[in-house]
Amino acid sequence: MNNIIFKKLGTIVLALLIGASMFSLFPTVTKAETTNVTWKNGSVVTTLDGGGTSDRATVGKTNGKWYWEVKVNHVASFVGITGESDRQYQAIYGNSGEIINNITSPVKIGYSSGFGVNTTIGIALDLDNDKIVWYKNGVSLGANSIKPSELEGSQIFPVILSGTSQKIGFEANFGASDFKYPIPEGFLPYQESGTSTTPDPSTTPDPSTKPDPSTTPDPSTKPDPSTTPDPSDTDGASQPTGDRAILTVTMDNGFDKEFDLSKKELNAFIAWYDAKDAGRGASFFAIDKHNNNKGPFSNRKDYVIFNKILTFEVSEYSTK
Repeated sequence: MNNIIFKKLGTIVLALLIGASMFSLFPTVTKAETTNVTWKNGSVVTTLDGGGTSDRATVGKTNGKWYWEVKVNHVASFVGITGESDRQYQAIYGNSGEIINNITSPVKIGYSSGFGVNTTIGIALDLDNDKIVWYKNGVSLGANSIKPSELEGSQIFPVILSGTSQKIGFEANFGASDFKYPIPEGFLPYQESGTSTTPDPSTTPDPSTKPDPSTTPDPSTKPDPSTTPDPSDTDGASQPTGDRAILTVTMDNGFDKEFDLSKKELNAFIAWYDAKDAGRGASFFAIDKHNNNKGPFSNRKDYVIFNKILTFEVSEYSTK
């Protein structure tokens, strides 16, 4: 059994050798459509001039799980959410690191520390479970007891506020470019129009778009030990030489996911990985669980999210 360790910086060459034809064997799951979200001035960069001034995003949300980041340049910055009226908000305050809530009356919820120049505040807004979590430079500050649903109106908007008479700047990233820190699992960039990064039946490929069953591996069928691999699939220089491989994917939480795959399935995974590493394609990949199909199901898939992968290992073996 040969072991090959693939890491992000080393896989692009392999993808070029495999070719786009291998990837076409599998359904393509497209990324959610996006809507450009900005502050009211039409830009993701804005300046507030005077205490009590504020600005909010041009798009509100009513459901779903959303993430965005705001870079601030002053300790008197507020970063959070507001309702449709703009009269109510809850936000984290730079000077103290406390959550300021004026939904009914000013209420402070203490966090560990404040923030200031060049701090990136991440906001994970979970409207499906009615909560919000703030992140300081990629580190979670935890959830708080104030519910987003207590704000006025049906829509929730990202908001920024100033607590000083000086001019202070804010630079948002609603998902038009890569975030500085990892997006929490299960959340979408704020400017996307989907509702979750966890695929559901409405986001999976239409059955009519799937390849002809005769050209794709039958999930219930194991390779015949007597079957000789197609010479076009055993180049030796660009593809594994065994019939099958164990793919072990190590996630950023330290857990390993292990899959027993055919060579074509492995090549499709690597082609997706390299394309996404180059900035193209879907943010997740569906891997058939095959024999690990417990329960009364005809098929089960494990959706692996690209930005959660630390490394992956391929262990080749032959069925002969």
